[in-house]
Amino acid sequence: MPVAVRTLIVHSDPQAVKEITDWFAEVEDIEIVKSTNVPSKVLPLASEYEPDVIVMDDRIPGAYELGEQAGRDFIKSVVVMLGTPPAEEAYRKGLRAGVCEVVMQPFRPLDLANALYRAYDYVRQRRQVISKLAEVPAETSRKGTKVLTVFSTKGGVGKSTLAVNLAVALALKKGRNRVVLWDLDLYNGIVNVATNVVPRWSITDLINEIQYLDAEMMESYLETHSSGLQILCAPFTPEFADYVSGDHVRQILNVLRETKDYVVIDTSSFFHDPVMTAMEDSNWILLVGSLDLACVKNLKAALMVMDSLQYPRNKIKLIINRGNMGFGILPRDVEVTLKLPLFFSVPSEGKVAMAALNEGTPVAHAYTKSELGRAFTELAELTIGKFEQEGPSPATAIKTGLFGFRKRFLGRDKRPCH
Repeated sequence: MPVAVRTLIVHSDPQAVKEITDWFAEVEDIEIVKSTNVPSKVLPLASEYEPDVIVMDDRIPGAYELGEQAGRDFIKSVVVMLGTPPAEEAYRKGLRAGVCEVVMQPFRPLDLANALYRAYDYVRQRRQVISKLAEVPAETSRKGTKVLTVFSTKGGVGKSTLAVNLAVALALKKGRNRVVLWDLDLYNGIVNVATNVVPRWSITDLINEIQYLDAEMMESYLETHSSGLQILCAPFTPEFADYVSGDHVRQILNVLRETKDYVVIDTSSFFHDPVMTAMEDSNWILLVGSLDLACVKNLKAALMVMDSLQYPRNKIKLIINRGNMGFGILPRDVEVTLKLPLFFSVPSEGKVAMAALNEGTPVAHAYTKSELGRAFTELAELTIGKFEQEGPSPATAIKTGLFGFRKRFLGRDKRPCH
């Protein structure tokens, strides 16, 4: 018998609860463990029955606030909200509350069943990661080198542009061969295109000799840009991406820490072992977004995953790209939705950004007098200043392990509800 999705129903209409219970009575992999229409009973019932999914009718008084609290207090459960029209308002409230999914009422039994399966797939994988992290010991990282991982779950927000230009601006400040830009977007890396560097080697070649890797060998695999920035390139073709593991990432970072001041890591737009290892070992995670609802929705989902992975919120720095564009959503709206303060806003200057990309000349190097170029310089100065204010802080605790958790945390074909 397959594992059942243990479900707690919270609904204002007893007849609707009966219908839902009857629908799933013959479905062996969905189990209704309890139901209630009393808001004050929801959290005690969640504690007692430990459901995989809490299905909540948004007509219950304070439903979204209750859903948010349940998601926060019971990390091994997720909330699916049954929304009432208008749909846009229900989705917006669900986004703010951090619920796993919103199913609009009225709905077909199949709609709810599919939502339950997606939610269970998500919470199951989250539990696996939490379990792995609880089993592994902690070790310490070197104090001097600062590792910055640039990440977003949505493409097209300027993640790679920000990574490249921040790294170049840091290199111009710190001096030649003191800053490394690592293209860890293993499937679609464009760092060599954005910097007009013709790579002799990539990370794939380095992996073949990683058992011999030391600081001297590392230098031979780094390409040098005219700004003084050093670059570790992504695989030349995507089929080599899966040869790179989290353990490889950690080994490479440990060697880079021996000689470099800053390591900036550009990443792919999904969670998988190498990217999660980079995040764990980073001083900061630069979470990049833009002022559109789809992006904010994805960032909210990313933060839920990061919370379940126990990344401290103070290491996550929110950066809004094209922050001066009037899209109807304000930076303050994003801060409130994500419960994360804005660290920096990058202005939009599309012609400059596109010209720089097509020329292979980073804005922070070739267009320093433009508004965008000045912004990247300011971001680099802010970054350096923040770390200098902190001083030589104690070594950061990082987690080892997650060995074998190779493919995707969220999966390319089975993405959990965002």
